This record gives sequence, C-alpha cells and structure tokens, in this order.
Amino acid sequence: FFELHSQKNILCEWYSYLKIVTLDCYKIGILYEKRQRRRKMIINQKNSTYLKKIENRLGKNNLFSSRYLAIKIDGNHGFFSLFIRQLGWIDYALRNDLIPVVDMQTGKSIFLKDKEVGKINAYEYYFEQPCSVSLEQALKEGKVRYAWGHNPPYFPNDSIDFLYNREIVEYYSKLAKRYMPFKKEIANILSEEKERLFPKECRILGVLARGTDYTMLKPYFHPVQPTIEMIICEVNKYRKKYDCDKIYVATEDQNNLDILKREYGKDLIYIDQPRLKKVETYLNEDKIFTQRIPYQIGLDTLKSIYLLSKCNGLVGGRTSGTVGAMVLSSGYEFINIFTLGRYGLEEDFIEQSKSMNLL
Repeated sequence: FFELHSQKNILCEWYSYLKIVTLDCYKIGILYEKRQRRRKMIINQKNSTYLKKIENRLGKNNLFSSRYLAIKIDGNHGFFSLFIRQLGWIDYALRNDLIPVVDMQTGKSIFLKDKEVGKINAYEYYFEQPCSVSLEQALKEGKVRYAWGHNPPYFPNDSIDFLYNREIVEYYSKLAKRYMPFKKEIANILSEEKERLFPKECRILGVLARGTDYTMLKPYFHPVQPTIEMIICEVNKYRKKYDCDKIYVATEDQNNLDILKREYGKDLIYIDQPRLKKVETYLNEDKIFTQRIPYQIGLDTLKSIYLLSKCNGLVGGRTSGTVGAMVLSSGYEFINIFTLGRYGLEEDFIEQSKSMNLL
C-alpha cells in the first residue's frame, strides 16, 4: 500500500510539474502561426534562455522538437569575435541534431547600414550558410529556436588552454572549413590578395600587433597586449631561428605600423586599410574607423587575418583575431603568443611578479 501510495504521489508531482511547464510555455512567448496548413514554432533568443532552464530541469535536450538553431549574437562585436562564437554555436547545433542558420540580419551591427537591418543577412556577404539553409527558409518552415546567449557552451577562445592545444585547434579548423566556407567571390578576393602581396617561394613570419582601444582603453578582462618593442624583440629572434624572408603584420594601429616600417623597411608586408593613431572609444564605435561601407569593414578585417593565417609562423598578442588566424590556418610551424594577463585582473600581479623576479 505504502509503495503504491508513494508511486501515486510521484506521478501526481510530475503531473503538477508538467502543468506548470505547459503554462510556462505560453508565458515564454512561443509564437504559433498557421501557414500552408502547418503550425510554425519560433522561439526568440530571450525566451530560449528560459526554455533552456526548463529543459535542463527535465533532462531533455530538444523538448519542443526544434529543427533549426538560429545563431544571432547581439552587441557590438568585431568580425572575429563573431566568427569564433558562430563557429561554437554551429558545433553545438550539429552535436544536438539541429540545423545551424546564422542570423546577422535581424539586429544592428557595424556590418549593416541601418536601412539594411531586417533585409540583408551580412553573414552571407562573406560565408555560405553552414547547411545551405537561409534564414528566410528556416523561418518560413518554422520550428526555429534562437541560441540563448552570446557564448556557446564551448568555442574557440583566447585562453592558453585553447591556443596551445593543437588537437582542438585542428578540430575547429576542420569544422570551419566545412561549415563556414567563404563565398566564391570572397575566396577569389582573398586568393588574389595573397598572390599580390606574398612573394612565391618566400618564408613569411606573421605578426599580430593589436593596439588602439586595447592598449589605450585597457578594456576589463581583455588580454593585455605586448608593446611594439616586445613584438620586435620576438620577431627578430624567430625570424633568425626559422629563416624567414619577409614579415607580414596585421594591425589597425598606425603607430605600430610606422614603427615596424622603420624597423623592417621593404621586408614588411601589410594590407591597405584605414588605421588609427588614437581612439577615445572602442574600435567598432569609432566614427572614423567605421565610416567605410559596412561590407568593406568586414572584408578588410577578413583579409588582414586571412593573410596572417597563411604565414609560416605567428607572433602576437591574444585577441579574437589571433584565434581566428589559428582556426583559418592549415597549421603554423611555430607560434609565440604573449601571455601577459588580462586588463584589470591579472596584469598588476604579473608586473609585481616580474619586479620580484618570480617570472
């Protein structure tokens, strides 16, 4: 009797819980529309956060049988900050039997004019959709859920654990090659730029010299960047050790470029793009830096980091661009990523340790 009574109580509790979940489902704003005699289900990004909590409590990954995962990352992210997060969400979708669709259409960004928001998917300026399904196709069919946050459970990042883990870098490199292929016209532009700037049969050392908003504003928790003098010291060492003929630099900082030009002269390679000497706000909010056509902002960044990925080796600070270059690369012969802590968190400790000869 007690055993049956206990089972009955458990069933009653589950029934009550499921009733609550059912009511919650209405509250979280699932939109149903009858079109072409089929029921649509679209779950937006905000409500997906709540839905994920419900699913975690029930222990079920796809409680509502979503078919598509729409990847929309709000906020003023740079090109490769978006790239690495989109790649992480694509990986998550595929692991959970969902079809990933990248949405850079329904929200404002520096890659779209205001009048283009809601009309043009900026992602498709540069990349093919992961599974050849457009955002319009997915929304028309229904059963779409939006990714519930900016950061997926795991994604390529600027941690030392990722940057020096050859296996996981290779994993994401293969994933990007297959599921984030360049548009044909973009692939042609990148290939032509490489042929124009990189001499044949030439060993090239790649340098990432991030400056401007990183070094001037020191944004909290972003990796501390090396000084240009520190970069030159390491470049000279690695250039000699690995017999490199030329040096390619990816930088948005005109001060860094001027110093490197004086140091290396005709041996220095760089793309033609707008650069700044000083900023008072973040790079993606700077009026001068973003006065280009939105498409060109993304293309310049992509060209810069793509060429960096085609060098024989890499020297630079930790940034999303560094991560992007490693993912796009077929593999570097050598890398030296500066590990100087993070602004507002670790740099004081590291400086104190250096002064005490502990590092």
